[in-house]
Amino acid sequence: MVNADDKINNILNELTGTYENLLSLRDDIWMGLDHSSIEEVEAASEFQKQYIRLLDQFSKNSEEIATLISQFTGIREKETPVVIDSKDHNNERIIAELNKEEPHSLTEDFTYKKPYAIIIENCAYKGLENWKDVYKQICKHLAKKNEKLFDSLSSNKELISKQNKKYFTTDKKEIRRAEKITEKTFVEMNLSANDFVKRIQEIFAVFKMQNDDLIIYLRQDRNA
Repeated sequence: MVNADDKINNILNELTGTYENLLSLRDDIWMGLDHSSIEEVEAASEFQKQYIRLLDQFSKNSEEIATLISQFTGIREKETPVVIDSKDHNNERIIAELNKEEPHSLTEDFTYKKPYAIIIENCAYKGLENWKDVYKQICKHLAKKNEKLFDSLSSNKELISKQNKKYFTTDKKEIRRAEKITEKTFVEMNLSANDFVKRIQEIFAVFKMQNDDLIIYLRQDRNA
């Protein structure tokens, strides 16, 4: 039976998951357009402006609701797992368990799919609730591996979009939903599932890692 604390925690995590799905829906709508139609693109651009504005409101309201619940109940969103050494006995046990599940790679489309565990460079992490958790865990893992290289992401011009959008910064005011990873570096969390995957691939390129250095396990497979 789910206790009250778990129920509240599940609701808090669902807020984040819903936000990620809404971002994915925005991408879906844009990709489904007939881009040769000027009228359709113009109408979609106006839709995107309104949609993003409402998403910002949803994000702000969700954060305020989560804060209010946390302050009143003392319950907060579960933190992502602590870093486990690859030689740790528990790590080996978790990997053995996950090896029974269906693995997924960074080359797949993860729209509307929920992760629950990853293995990165033979380090396993379970108890993940959404793509924000996955991304945060990967960033922390790589920052522990080489903090200086991770901090260099904020000054890497190749990681800035054509629209001059930053995803790594030393000034959290430069991004919409900032998550502090090191004492110097914040990362953008205002991303859809597939956007998170793109950012992971970019970081892997900087760290000279391959796509198969990360294995992803989905909640849908576990619950099937």
